[in-house]
Amino acid sequence: MHFIYPCLPYQPRTVDPMWEPEYDWARAQGLATGLVDLDNDNVWFPTPARPTQALYRGWMLDAAEYNRLALLLPLAVSPAEYFSSHQANGWYEAVAAHTFPSRFLTSPVPLDFAAGRRYFVKGLVKSFGSNSVLSDQNQLATFWQRQELATGTPLFVRDFIDLKPASERRFFVVRGQAVGAHGATLPASLQEAIALLQPRLFYSFDVAQTLAGKLVLVEVGDGQVSDLKEWTVAEFGTRVLNALAEANVIR
Repeated sequence: MHFIYPCLPYQPRTVDPMWEPEYDWARAQGLATGLVDLDNDNVWFPTPARPTQALYRGWMLDAAEYNRLALLLPLAVSPAEYFSSHQANGWYEAVAAHTFPSRFLTSPVPLDFAAGRRYFVKGLVKSFGSNSVLSDQNQLATFWQRQELATGTPLFVRDFIDLKPASERRFFVVRGQAVGAHGATLPASLQEAIALLQPRLFYSFDVAQTLAGKLVLVEVGDGQVSDLKEWTVAEFGTRVLNALAEANVIR
């Protein structure tokens, strides 16, 4: 397994500074690495040997970018599998029982805002920052225009549920095995969600606690483009990159 990181444009042997600590750790541990410049469709490896399988670690990629990456490298995570974790419409239905009630909208259908009910609105991948919480139907009706979104752009509209401050934790899942930072283990109540997301090779799994004390899945993400949050580079490398290196099986 080669771990492929983004390089600086027009500097194919210089890793992007954002990913340099992880890239340096991987190389120091003897893991096979490489660099990719998607702006120019170039890849570079420290040794002449090209990978038989590659796993990307870098910036979020849209459909065109990830499909282009798949033409350059024998990716361990196919484009279909990437989007099944990266986009909310690829994972929500499978784990709906373990996360906030949600729906996908392409137009402002009436929602129940009674008794102070609110909704958290995001795209299929990212939220809209401080403008993401809606408290009345008019805010929903004008949301596409305010965010300058094309008509029909899908939105992921979620029931707003208050979470216990600082309770969110990121787990990484490699071939169905979830690992958390500082030795954290995934709550037993959420183990079923891991089984429901099989057979994905590598994804992230964010868990938080509601004010009522319930542990809930916040969201799923593709592990290749997920940041480390509370993880250190060394622990992520030791527990996640090494596990991926051992999972070098063409799928």
